[in-house]
Amino acid sequence: MSTIEHRSSRRAYSGNLKAVGLTLAIGLFSAVVLSVIYSQLAHALTIILNGMLIATTLAISPRNQTVRWFRLFLLFFFGIFPLWQLLVGDEIYLKLFPQDSAPVVMWYLLSIAGIALTKVILDSNSEKLAEWSAPTDTTARASGFAYLMAALSLCALVFMYAKLGGYSHVVQLYDTRVESNGTDYDPFKGLGVIQALANTSPLWVFVCLTLRRRRNTLSTVLAFAQLGALGWLSAGVAGSRQGIVFVLVFALFIYHGFVRPISARKARTFGLGVALIGMLLIPLKLGLGYSDLAKLPQRFAEQRDLDVSMGPLSAFLFRDLSRFDVQAVAINEIEKPSYQLAMGRSFAGALASIVPTALWHDKPDTFAEEKSDIVKALERGTMDKTTLLFGMPGEFLVNFGLVGFVVAFAIPVWLLVALNRIGSRSRRWTALRAVVWPLPFLFFLFDSNVIVYYVVRWVLLFGVPMAFALKWPARSTSTRSVGTR
Repeated sequence: MSTIEHRSSRRAYSGNLKAVGLTLAIGLFSAVVLSVIYSQLAHALTIILNGMLIATTLAISPRNQTVRWFRLFLLFFFGIFPLWQLLVGDEIYLKLFPQDSAPVVMWYLLSIAGIALTKVILDSNSEKLAEWSAPTDTTARASGFAYLMAALSLCALVFMYAKLGGYSHVVQLYDTRVESNGTDYDPFKGLGVIQALANTSPLWVFVCLTLRRRRNTLSTVLAFAQLGALGWLSAGVAGSRQGIVFVLVFALFIYHGFVRPISARKARTFGLGVALIGMLLIPLKLGLGYSDLAKLPQRFAEQRDLDVSMGPLSAFLFRDLSRFDVQAVAINEIEKPSYQLAMGRSFAGALASIVPTALWHDKPDTFAEEKSDIVKALERGTMDKTTLLFGMPGEFLVNFGLVGFVVAFAIPVWLLVALNRIGSRSRRWTALRAVVWPLPFLFFLFDSNVIVYYVVRWVLLFGVPMAFALKWPARSTSTRSVGTR
C-alpha cells in the first residue's frame, strides 16, 4: 500500500471514529434530556432554551487559545450551572423562580442574544485574533525601579499590619467580619490603595528574585515559596482567594515570559494545581476552617442557614461561578413599571470608590445601593447592603434595562481583541498582558467597583509599572529584537 493510500485510510478511519463518537454523544444527551423531562425535573421550555443557548455558545469559533477558554467559560457560566441550579433547586439566599416563569425565560433569551452578539463581533474581528506566541526573553533584568516597587509594597504591607494591630489582631478582625456576614463591618476600610499595593508585594519580590543576572535553583525556589507566604499575609489572612490565586497565575506568566518557557502540558498541570488551591481555600473564605472536614457541609449549613444539595460546593458553583438567580431577580424587578433605571450612576460610584474617604467624604455609593434595593425583600439576611454580585451584565441591566444586558457582551469581546495586541510588539508588556488576561472572564463575575479595584491593584500597580521596571543588556541582539513580534 502506498503512503498516500495509507494516509487516506487513516483519515477515513479517524473520520468514522469521530462520527461514531458524535452519534453516541448525541444519543446519550437525548436520553438524558428525555429522562429529565419525563421525571419532571425540568420543564420542556427550559430544556429547549438551554439547548439553544449551548448551541449558540458552541458556534463561537475558537480563533485562539484565549477565545477557546472564553467559549468554555461561557458554556459553563450560562449553559450548565444555571440549569444545574434549577434542577437541584438550590436556593442560596434568594428564592428561585419557577423554570417556566417570565424572569427565567427572559434571562435565557437575553443570554442567547448576548452570546450571539459575541459571536458576530468575534467573527468580524477574526484577523485581530490570530494566534501568536512570543518567545521567552531570558535577557530581561529587574531594574532599580523594580526593587523600589518591591520595597514600597513591603512597606505598605508592614504599615497595614502596624495600623491594624499585628497579625493576631488582623485574624481576629477578619473573624468578626465573617461573623457579621457582610459589608456592614469592614476593618480594612480606608486602606484601599495601601492594601492594593501590599497585595502586589509577592509579585514584585518574585520579579526581583528571578529577573536577575545571577540566579540559581535556590533563588527560584525561594521566589515561588514567598508567593505563598506573602500572598497569605497580604490577602489570604483577610479571606481573599484572588490575592493568592492571581499571584500564582501572574508569577507563572512572568516565569514563562522571562525565565524559562513552560510547556503546554506543564501549563495545564500548573493550571489544575492553581484551581485546586482556589477550591481548597473555600473553607477559609467562608470562615469554616479546616477542622472536622467530614462535617464541613453540615457546619456550612448551620453557619449560613442554608439547605443546599452539595453544601459549600453548591455555594462555589452557583454563587461564585454563576449569577443566574440574582440576574433573574433583577429582570423581574426592572420590568415593573415603577422601577427607575440607574442610568450609569453605579459606574460613577465605582470610579469614585478609589478616592480615599478622607479626601471625599460624601462620594457616591457603589452598585451596592441599587442591588440592595432590588434584593432586600428577597434576600435572607439582616444587612443594610447586600454582598451578592450581579456581574457586569447584571449591572448594565439595572442601569440601562434589557438592552443594556445584551450590549454589555460587547465589552469582553473588545477586551479579547485588545488583549491579543498587548505584547505583540514589545516584550515589556508581558506582565500587563498577564494581568489583563482574566478581565474578559471576570467581567461576568464582578460588579464595576470590584473591577475597578482589580484594575488598580493588578494593572496600575503592577502590570503597567512592570513595563518600566525591566532593562536589557547593552549591545545585545536580543535587545534589538525586543521591539519586534
